[in-house]
Amino acid sequence: MKKILLAIDDTPTCHKAAEFVIDFFGYREDCAISIIHVKTPIILYGEAVLASYEEIKQRENEENDALIQTFKEIFSNKGITIQEYMVEGEAVAEVIAYAKDFDLLVIGESKDSFWNKIFSSNQNDFSQKSPIPILIVK
Repeated sequence: MKKILLAIDDTPTCHKAAEFVIDFFGYREDCAISIIHVKTPIILYGEAVLASYEEIKQRENEENDALIQTFKEIFSNKGITIQEYMVEGEAVAEVIAYAKDFDLLVIGESKDSFWNKIFSSNQNDFSQKSPIPILIVK
């Protein structure tokens, strides 16, 4: 059985990647699809922010849970069962750590931007560091 890992975030290209995975792999009995979302750690400084940490953490958790739910519904609406993972840390490192147990990593294309040209993009990091084949969906 081929194991497909789709790294998700809340971008239009990631939604396109989900639709591509459904169309290309979703109805194949020899493929198992998983999604992974990486939560960014909450970093706050100073004593004044201590009071709002729990509120910020709750809001972030709700947003991350909603994102996972959105993608689960995209797949379940097509009759496809998936496995989902949510981890916390640096996106590329965490996804790459999970990817080693899969056959293909799928990501949405990073948009061209001034910052991506200067500092690189997650897309470039994934393609350079992935231990498995990677599919970048436009």
